[in-house]
Amino acid sequence: MIDKFGRVMVYVENPRAVANFWIEKVGFREIEVGNSETGIISVEIAPYERSDTNIVLFDKEFVAKHSPMVNLGSPSILFSTFDINNFHRELVENGVQCGEIMQFGGMTTFNFPDIEGNYFAVREIKGD
Repeated sequence: MIDKFGRVMVYVENPRAVANFWIEKVGFREIEVGNSETGIISVEIAPYERSDTNIVLFDKEFVAKHSPMVNLGSPSILFSTFDINNFHRELVENGVQCGEIMQFGGMTTFNFPDIEGNYFAVREIKGD
C-alpha cells in the first residue's frame, strides 16, 4: 500500500533555469539541490516549505544516461488554487504565457507552460 504521494519528477534540459522559472514566476520555494561532479542534476521545489508533494526537476540527459528505461516525457500535472483569477493575473504579470480561464468538465481551469514548453494545468477549488 502507498501511504503518501511525495514527489513528482519532471525531466528537463536545464534544472536550474526551470527551477528559477518556478521560483521567480510561480512563487515556489527551493527545497534541495542535487549535484554531481558535472554540475546540478536536480532541483527540488515546492509551493511552500512543508508541502506534502514536491516537484523534482531532473536533468534529462543525466537520467537518459543512467536510467535509459525511464520515460522522459513530461507528466500531466493539475495544480489547485482557491483563487484562480488572482493566480492567473499574478502569472501573467510575471510574464508567463497563460491560457484563458475556462470552464471544462465542471471545473474552472487554465494552463501555462514552463520555459521549456512543458504544460501544466490549474483548477479552482471551492472553499468550505
